[in-house]
Amino acid sequence: MNKLIIIFSLIFIGFLLGCTEEETENYEAFRGLEYFPLETGNTLVYKITEITIDKPSNIYDTSIYYIKEIVDIPLIDNENDTSYRIERYSRTSDEENWIIHSVWTAKRTEMTAEKIEENYRLVKIRFPVKKDYSWNGNLYTELDNQEYYISDYNVPYSIGEFSFDSCLTVYHDSSQSLIHKDLSYEVYAYRTGLVYKEDTYLNSQEVIFELPIEERITTGTIFKQELIEVE
Repeated sequence: MNKLIIIFSLIFIGFLLGCTEEETENYEAFRGLEYFPLETGNTLVYKITEITIDKPSNIYDTSIYYIKEIVDIPLIDNENDTSYRIERYSRTSDEENWIIHSVWTAKRTEMTAEKIEENYRLVKIRFPVKKDYSWNGNLYTELDNQEYYISDYNVPYSIGEFSFDSCLTVYHDSSQSLIHKDLSYEVYAYRTGLVYKEDTYLNSQEVIFELPIEERITTGTIFKQELIEVE
């Protein structure tokens, strides 16, 4: 019996050693680790659009600016994991110089992709990725539980001038009625990272069945983050 176990073990090891680079990459794609790549020097530039609506106060404000995120040096965090500084710069036009906006950190383990945003440690993705997989994105914060879930993965996605063959969509919130709309989600591209993010929260005091809530907003906020450049 022991001899049989040894023989089968050797066969299995031989199979693993015989895997091609392509097969290894397919395994990584299945786990989804590369939807959240972290490597010093990686740089992504985003266009940010923020809209605030308060009809009773006659407020209809729209602001547009740009954020550049640069993956900086790795460091070892309190859990003995490799984490990376994310330097974030901002400007409002091409004519302006980039100014440091904030510093976040991010890490990727075999089980999770995490980012500390404004001192909140959020679980962005759980691995291995699979449709309808859900988890508490606020697991490591004092905030209320927030169910994140994967609505789809390994699907094409286009934004602006970019077209990606394999993308992952993670929803943070998705509910709607005649008087409200809450929509929050992020899209990650394989080997690129975050390419789109939206947080839309609308409320209406006017109930008109044939009119979508977007056309009868009483109060609301809309945040959109769109990838426009990869450096």
